[in-house]
Amino acid sequence: MPSPSGNQGRSRDQGRQNGGAGQGPREAAPNVGERIQEGAGAVADHLRETYDSTREELGRHYRRTEGMMARNPTSSVLIGFGIGFGLGLVVTTMLGERHDETWSEKHLPDSLRRLPDSLQDTLERLGDTVRTLPDALKGHLASTLRR
Repeated sequence: MPSPSGNQGRSRDQGRQNGGAGQGPREAAPNVGERIQEGAGAVADHLRETYDSTREELGRHYRRTEGMMARNPTSSVLIGFGIGFGLGLVVTTMLGERHDETWSEKHLPDSLRRLPDSLQDTLERLGDTVRTLPDALKGHLASTLRR
């Protein structure tokens, strides 16, 4: 029996077009899979080329550095020691516990910890005495001469 739309013997899905290709869903799935496979192959080729060129360049840099170290062994050892020491300080600082007390606060008695302050006070008093020394001598000499 003919259908009212005039599509005799065709299903509803066959009348629709899939992305302009005129294919049903079963025919389009392999094409999508092929496109994905081609894209993945292109990405893999690009990654392989990038990896190979990077490996070659790093190899050249490694050989050049190795030659420089062979020509300058003392400098190389000192630079390596300095870099290691610096990295050790950085890691120790980052991972170390924070202490409010300094070494001197922990281990020195109060009299020695206050020593710099007391020396500064003593030097300030000595400076004041030296500044007033001419006036004191003048007054002392004047009283001695009057007698």
